[in-house]
Amino acid sequence: MLLDEIKKIIEALLFMKGEDGLNIEYFSTFMEVEPHEAENMLNVFCEEYNNANNSLIIKKFGTTYKMLLRDEMAEVIKKAVISKNLVKLSKASLETLAIIAYNQPITKVQIDKIRGVSSDSILHSLVSKELVVSNKTLDTIGKPKLYETTDIFLDVFGLESLEQLPKSEIVTSEEINKFLQN
Repeated sequence: MLLDEIKKIIEALLFMKGEDGLNIEYFSTFMEVEPHEAENMLNVFCEEYNNANNSLIIKKFGTTYKMLLRDEMAEVIKKAVISKNLVKLSKASLETLAIIAYNQPITKVQIDKIRGVSSDSILHSLVSKELVVSNKTLDTIGKPKLYETTDIFLDVFGLESLEQLPKSEIVTSEEINKFLQN
């Protein structure tokens, strides 16, 4: 059981960080403890907090913890709250997002090859919605950008990690890699 003072700090930080959430690294630095200790504290707090009958729940998305409405409360006020991250995505955007999620990190050329059409505007839109990032480059001629999903992607789709993505029974990752190399 966590000390009441630490519980108050965690709850205040979660509230203060809002939609950005509380990252393990930030909390570790703030509390002046090792990252694994910080993660343990956050996990214990989440378990205790989530077992209480609050209108809020704490969920982990990657390395970030967020304070959210419980599903039953979200249904009650759903019409009153509009989130920028839940803007409807076109079929092409969802297709591109799925390609990135399952094959990350991936270049635009590889995405275009899989889709069979240019993805310029779609990638720009996904980056502006902060569902994907292109912070890295491939170490080849031209240094193409590598696209990856973000913690916001995990948040919007209700995933804790990419391992929770549904497995494809149609095409294996080996088949996709072979296709991309040709």
